[in-house]
Amino acid sequence: MGSINGRPELPVIEAEAPEEYAPAAETADTFDPHQRWSRLVGGGDGVVYAVQSDGALYWYRHRGWPTATYQWANYGSGVQIGSGWQDFVTVLGDLNGVLYGVRGDGTVLYYQRIVSNMDTGAGTWANNGTGVVVGTGFNAFPRIFGGPGGVIWCVDADGILYRSRRINGTFETPKPLGNGFNIPRYLFSDTGNVVYTVSGTGSLSWFRYRDGTGWSNGGQPVVIGDNNWFELFRRDLFAGGGNGAVYLIRIDQSTVPGDDGDLVELRLTNHETVDTDGGPRWINNATGVVVGRGFTVERSAGLQGYPQRQSVPAGGRVSIALSTAFSEVTAQLVRVAPGGDTPVAVTGITTVAGGIQRVAADYRSAGCGWAERYAADLPTSWPSGVYAARLTGRFDRVQHIPFVVRPATPAQKIAVVLPTNTYHAYNGWGGHDQYSEGQIGVRRAISFLRPSYTWQTAPSGQYDLYLYSDLELLRWLSGEQIGFDCYTDHDLHTGGWLAAYRAIVLGSHPEYFSMAMRTNLADYLAAGGSVIGTGGNQIYERAEFDAAGTTLTFRAADGSRDLFREHYGLPESQLLGVNYEYQGWMTFAPYRVLRDHPFLAGTGLTVGSEFGAHGRNGAASAWEFDTLQGLDGEVRPDEVIARGTNPTDRAGAAMVCKELPGGGFAFSASSMTFNGALRVDPAVRKVLRNVVDRALGSPAPHAG
Repeated sequence: MGSINGRPELPVIEAEAPEEYAPAAETADTFDPHQRWSRLVGGGDGVVYAVQSDGALYWYRHRGWPTATYQWANYGSGVQIGSGWQDFVTVLGDLNGVLYGVRGDGTVLYYQRIVSNMDTGAGTWANNGTGVVVGTGFNAFPRIFGGPGGVIWCVDADGILYRSRRINGTFETPKPLGNGFNIPRYLFSDTGNVVYTVSGTGSLSWFRYRDGTGWSNGGQPVVIGDNNWFELFRRDLFAGGGNGAVYLIRIDQSTVPGDDGDLVELRLTNHETVDTDGGPRWINNATGVVVGRGFTVERSAGLQGYPQRQSVPAGGRVSIALSTAFSEVTAQLVRVAPGGDTPVAVTGITTVAGGIQRVAADYRSAGCGWAERYAADLPTSWPSGVYAARLTGRFDRVQHIPFVVRPATPAQKIAVVLPTNTYHAYNGWGGHDQYSEGQIGVRRAISFLRPSYTWQTAPSGQYDLYLYSDLELLRWLSGEQIGFDCYTDHDLHTGGWLAAYRAIVLGSHPEYFSMAMRTNLADYLAAGGSVIGTGGNQIYERAEFDAAGTTLTFRAADGSRDLFREHYGLPESQLLGVNYEYQGWMTFAPYRVLRDHPFLAGTGLTVGSEFGAHGRNGAASAWEFDTLQGLDGEVRPDEVIARGTNPTDRAGAAMVCKELPGGGFAFSASSMTFNGALRVDPAVRKVLRNVVDRALGSPAPHAG
C-alpha cells in the first residue's frame, strides 16, 4: 500500500482489574500461549465461548458487559465444556447456550449447553453433547458468519450476501439479500438481522435487514465508527450476542511487540435502532475498554503451516512445517497454476503426523521454528508454476500451503514474477505486518517462515490483491495457451536468469523491491528486454532480504518508509513510465481510451470508449494506481493509451507503453485490480493478449 499515514488509534482505556477477576491461564500442555484460541464467539449475557487451538471448548462469562468493566464469573477461570472442536472450520454462537459448528464439508451441527449456574458455568449438554445436523451445503460459501438470532450469513465468491434462518429446527436454503459484500475486510452480526462491516478504509458500518420492508437506510451503510477500525490493527472482532456488545483483540503496540491478548469491549446500546435513533449510542463515547487478558487468537491455529522455502526448483525438494490440533492429517501436492480454476493433484495421498507446535518467542522476525512434517521430491518434468501442499483433517477441513516451482532452466519465453514481498508485507498472521501500529522509529523484520493469510489458492469472498489476484493472471495465461515460467521476488533478487526471456511480467501489487531486484530489472531492460506491469503501486518501496532469503526487513533506519523516489532519487517511472498516486485509494472506475494504439487492435474500442467497468476485484482502474506526476522517466503524453475515470485530481490509472532505448518496451496497466478484470471484461483480455503477443514476437535481449 503506497501511503497509509497517521491513522488514529482507537481510544482504549484500562478498566480496574481486581486480581480475582483476571481470566486464569490454564496449563499450556496442548496449546501455544502465543496463539491459544482459534475462535472466540459471543453467546449473549456476557457469555464468551473460546475454542482452544487443540480443539478444547471453554466457557467464560463477562459479567461486566453492560458497562464494559473488568468483571468475570467464576473468578475469570474458563470452564472446559467440550473437545474436538477443531473439526469445524468456523463456530458460531447464538443465545441460550446454542452453538453452531460448520464443517469443511458444509454440514452445520447444532449444540446447546444448558448452564445451571451462570457464576460457575456448571451445566450439561442437551442431547448428551451430540451435535444435531441442522444444515448442509454451506461449503458453497467462502465467508460464513453470524449465529445470533438463529441466522447464518454467507458471502459467495462474487460478494453476494445470503441469509439462512433456522426455521423449525433447520436452516433454510440461503437466500440472496445484497451485493458488494466482498469489499469489507471484516463481517460480523448481532440479533435483529444486524450486520456490521469494517471496510478497506477502516470505518465500522451498520446494516439491518427488516423482513417485509428490506434493508434499513435504503441499503446504504450507516457509519458508526471511524477509520480506527482498520482491519490490519485488530486480531479478531465479534459481537457479544443480542446486547450490542462488540469485542476486539487489541494488538500490542510496543516497539518490540509482545502477545496480542487484550480483550477490548465497546457497547452500542441501540444496536437494533441505529437508523431510527439518528445514529449510534455508544457507552463511554465509543472508547474501548480492556476487559480481559490472555485472549491470544489465531483463527488458523487448528490446521496451519508454511513451506521452508517458498521457491523450489523443479527436481528439488519441498518441505512443509505443520502445526495442527489433529493427531494426523493427509497430505498431497496439487498444481494450482498453470491450469484451470480447480487445482490438480500431482502426487498420491499420504498420512502425516499432526500435533500442535509452539512458535519461537521471536517468531514474527525469526520464524516459527516448526519442524518439518511433510516433504516431497519434485520431478524435473513438472512445469513451473504455483503448487500447494493440500492438508486435510477430519470432515474435509482443508488447508493449502502454496509454494512456487521455478524452472531448473528457463523453458518459456516469458517469466512471471509473483510479488511475494507484498504478500509478506500484508500478512497479518501473528498480528503484525509492515503496517501495524507500534514499533515507532524502528525497522521491521518479518519472517517468511510462518503461516500466511495472503497466499490463498481459493476465493475468499472478498477483494484480493495478493496471490489469488495473481492466480487470475496465471489462469488467464493458461486459458490463452501462453506458456510461462514462474518466479518469486527473491528469485528476481538473486537473478541470473532474466536474459533468457522476451518479457518479465509483474503481478498485481509489486510494491516492495530490494535494491538488487531493481538493479537486475533495470539491467535487463537496458539490454533490450521488456516488462509487462499488470498491477499498480509498483517498485515503490525498498525492502531487503537477509542472507538466507527467509526474512524481509522493511523501512529505513529511522523507521520511515524507505521509498525509492524519496531516499534514492529513483522514481518507479524510470523503469515503468508511471508513478504511484495516493489520491485514488479505494476508488473504482473503468478506463477511457485516449488515443488509438496497436494494443487496442481487435477490441472494438475507439477514442472515448470505456472498458473495464467490472472485475472480480471491482473495476479495472481501482484501489491503488499509477499516474503521471512529472517525475524522471515518465512517458510522453502520446504514450498514454487510456486513463481510469476515477474522481481524483490526476484521474485514474494511466495505461501506458514506454518504448525503451534498448529495443524493448514497458507496458503498465497501472492498477492493482486490472488482473481481476482479465477473465470478466473482453476488452481487458484482448489488450493484454496484444501486449503479450508483441513480447513473444520480440527478439531476445542482447548479452550484457
